[in-house]
Amino acid sequence: MTRVFRPALQGLLNASFGLFLATIALAPTTASADDIPTPDEYVEHVGGDAHVVAPGELKLDGRQQICGRRPTVIDSQLDDYGAAYPGFLILNPRLLNKVSTPVKLWIFAHECGHQFRGPDEETADCFAVQRGRRQGWLDENGLEEVCAFISPSKGDSMHFAGSHRCEYMRKCFADPAIR
Repeated sequence: MTRVFRPALQGLLNASFGLFLATIALAPTTASADDIPTPDEYVEHVGGDAHVVAPGELKLDGRQQICGRRPTVIDSQLDDYGAAYPGFLILNPRLLNKVSTPVKLWIFAHECGHQFRGPDEETADCFAVQRGRRQGWLDENGLEEVCAFISPSKGDSMHFAGSHRCEYMRKCFADPAIR
């Protein structure tokens, strides 16, 4: 049975689904459970080629991606490379195809970091580089590719400027406690 979105939520969805996603992802405690769509409801709303990939079924450049038991929605109309929504991740394959493997894996790990560590962007960045180092898919060269990818970013209300993020990620990556 599909849940029916409340009228206020439906207005938000119609006006700017991406903005709504960012708001919920950053402040999941302010949304009630009825306001949070399931991955299937998200796919139904956005339409197009969007589809759900079951946990553990996603591969990026031949590497299996896992974010606990959370599925990933593939949505080529998403206005960013990736997004986190309570209970699932969203990736835009059209944009991901334009970046290197370490950057793709970092984007997935960053969005996964939001699932486990919350809305803070620096925390998700740190989670991603430490996961990459632990799992062996991120080395210093890969980290520099990630930094080259985000360095041009001027920042916004949710993200620090790319250069600041890189500085912080380099510290997280170099943390001797990471095994």
